[in-house]
Amino acid sequence: MEVITLPKKFRDLCAVIRNGQEPDPKTLAAFREKFPHQAAAVEAEVAAFRRDWGTVLDRTLEILPFLREWYYSNVPAEQMMLLAFSARQLGREGEAEAALTQMRAALLAENPQAEQRSPFYACAGYRLEYLATGVTSCDEELHYAPPEEAETMEALAARLTPKERGSKAGRQKLLNLCCLYGRPEDALTLYEELAGEVLLTEMWHQYAIQRYLYLGAEEEALQAAERWAASRLWAVASPTQVRPVCFFEHPILHPFLLDPEKMGRLERAGFGDPKEV
Repeated sequence: MEVITLPKKFRDLCAVIRNGQEPDPKTLAAFREKFPHQAAAVEAEVAAFRRDWGTVLDRTLEILPFLREWYYSNVPAEQMMLLAFSARQLGREGEAEAALTQMRAALLAENPQAEQRSPFYACAGYRLEYLATGVTSCDEELHYAPPEEAETMEALAARLTPKERGSKAGRQKLLNLCCLYGRPEDALTLYEELAGEVLLTEMWHQYAIQRYLYLGAEEEALQAAERWAASRLWAVASPTQVRPVCFFEHPILHPFLLDPEKMGRLERAGFGDPKEV
């Protein structure tokens, strides 16, 4: 199975959808005709943020045998998570389980030796576990707790070199130290400062959400998720990533994804020209 590279006009079409605009109907019809699996992936992602779980399940089942048409493995992993998540919402776990089990059997037949198996084999196994138990491979993020003997920000700042102190790179290093060894309040103070100045990677938004939820600050956690959505870092692997479906892999975000108003905020946060974020 060959990796698909979309022509520019269809990459541009995906960008239109990603920006919350209405695509040209003729171009969209041509996209569906020429690249049905990529079009189905786009439709599944949009449907997920509209909580249209039936469409999500149908489209992800459709493309499951063709996930190797994407070069980067995170796209298939996220699509498999959409499949499992939507199936659980609809009570149709059996359909998703059968499809994932069939996929794993085909992959095993291709490469029986463990060291040669496709990474999709393990990923499908994680999704099967989620279908059966509701536990994701990222479940440890639900159990954040600060260190028993958390260090103060001042003590952690003393670890910085004179050159690092006051610089953006030094403050990001201090943020990392606060997340590892410090108090959640200090980490969040630094996070808020840096979020207004630099484009933070996904990890920092995830860490901030964990700590806000630990402190019972749900609105601030949602705002951090909105920043994550607006960053567009989730869209770097494929033009078909028109929504931050990586959110479905993170159980700390599942309550937001199941709430219509909060889901709407996250979707709207991802709209707009990324140059303006």
